[in-house]
Amino acid sequence: MNLRDWLKSPVGNRILFFVFAAIIGGVVGMATLGLIHLILLVQWIGYGDASEFRFAQIADALPAWRVILIPTVGGLLVGLLMEWLPGKRYHGIADVMEACALNSARMSVRSGIGAAVAAALSIGVGAPLGREGPAVHIGASISAWIAEKLGLDRRQSLALLGCGAAAAVTVSFATPIAAVIFALEVIVGYYTLRVFAPIVIAAMVAVVVRDIFIGGEPLFYLPEYSLQSYWELVWFALLGMLGAGASWLVIQLVAACQKGWSVFALPHWLRPAVAGCLIGIIAVELPLILSVGTEAISQAIKGEMAFNMMLALLVFKVLTVGVAIGSGFAGGVFSPALYIGALLGGVFWVLVSLTGMPFAEQGVYAVVGTAAVASAMLGAPISTILIVFELTRNYEITLGVMTAAAFASTTMSLTGHGSFFRWQLSQRAVNISSGRDISLLMTHRIEHLLNQRYTSISPDSTLGELESKMGAQRQRLAMIVDEEGHFHGSMTLQIMVAHAVEGGLDHPVTVAAIDNEFCATASMNIVTALQRMAEQQVEYLPVVEESEEGKLVMLGVVTKTDLLAEHYDVVKREREAEFGIT
Repeated sequence: MNLRDWLKSPVGNRILFFVFAAIIGGVVGMATLGLIHLILLVQWIGYGDASEFRFAQIADALPAWRVILIPTVGGLLVGLLMEWLPGKRYHGIADVMEACALNSARMSVRSGIGAAVAAALSIGVGAPLGREGPAVHIGASISAWIAEKLGLDRRQSLALLGCGAAAAVTVSFATPIAAVIFALEVIVGYYTLRVFAPIVIAAMVAVVVRDIFIGGEPLFYLPEYSLQSYWELVWFALLGMLGAGASWLVIQLVAACQKGWSVFALPHWLRPAVAGCLIGIIAVELPLILSVGTEAISQAIKGEMAFNMMLALLVFKVLTVGVAIGSGFAGGVFSPALYIGALLGGVFWVLVSLTGMPFAEQGVYAVVGTAAVASAMLGAPISTILIVFELTRNYEITLGVMTAAAFASTTMSLTGHGSFFRWQLSQRAVNISSGRDISLLMTHRIEHLLNQRYTSISPDSTLGELESKMGAQRQRLAMIVDEEGHFHGSMTLQIMVAHAVEGGLDHPVTVAAIDNEFCATASMNIVTALQRMAEQQVEYLPVVEESEEGKLVMLGVVTKTDLLAEHYDVVKREREAEFGIT
């Protein structure tokens, strides 16, 4: 067996796909590093210095006018950039989810690059958002572009897109295990070995890329925290529900901001500048709200922040995140969720400690709070638990993290949103729950479902002649076709009988027929074919092709029964693949 034949074999094809996954991990890993350094470059240009862990310290040393001016000018640049992007808006994780569910894992590279540049500008000038959203989007865009160039099918494209998402999260947070689960839980939407294995390979390569260029240390170092009593799980459950409430409040603020802007005639490209000005004014007194907020998160989970500061930052962070997203700044919501959760947990600890009961340290509640808000915001409790664990490397408080994540996700689902991303999709009337099957069916054409179970009749025949011929052939469908095979219309036995009773059998068949505009080509997909039948209220569809002279040539018909059977088989095969049955 030569190399080409071996690559076409199941084993060779699988190994080749693993190579593609590794390439995706490396390329997306480098792209994510590029995004991180682009953010730092923007920060250096605006603030004169650059550091992810000293953003507030750098801003605090500058005069107030500059702290206000930088996010204002940055917002103006972001607004102008948005005018160039598809839809004139930022594209993030919600768009990746939509691409997986509805677009056969196809995405625009232009939107990915634009989202990355817009996010770098936004976060670099101090917008209180995260980099994980744009990192995942650009990783998914690169993966989708490679899959399209390689001519991969839907399932392989979906797996590669998951590889890109996992690689981006791995490099962003140094959390490879959580990155794999996030890609499966949020992006791909199901777990199977065919998807799991290449995603693991991509994350593994991304870990190597991060270790070489940044290092593999966790983002946050914690003291040796532990739980004091299992009774604290009750408080963690309550904290989980409060975390869902905080996530819901962010969504409401985003919606209110968007609605408020719609009342004014201010152009879209000016809105981020106005929001940037507001963020700058608040940052003069509270510089810790700026950008990703790594400093504030670290202080909160170490228990090093005073109650008044935590409360003030909690209130204004929620406000500025809602204003930033609602006004058009670009960035992710996971880092803001960690920030809000850490402060919420710290404030919650101070309040419940007033009861006099024995409690763990403030930092424990801050860490649990990050899981509560992040789980509700992402709609991904498993990923969140693993991300928090890998970020902190602390196993002792995992039980509290799991409890909060479970209650937060459950409470969030009761609000009708499920997650911030699903809310974003609902604003665009996109339902990915039912969309996955529709997207799958739209990739299957009707050409292999054609049949010849009909009576052919010439256009100059009468209804009486058609009745006789259909009876002799025992057919319920009739296609009007001339001697050259050109299609002129169609009808069912029911339509023919109704016209015969009303006007007699001497009428020409063309009077009673559905005209030849009701037809399809063999390339039409199953979903569209069923929709055409529903519009005409019939259970068949003539299939034709156009000749060189522009005439419609009859090929056959497809019936609703055959389409529904194919619908069932396609979905059944996909579900079997998802659960690893095949």
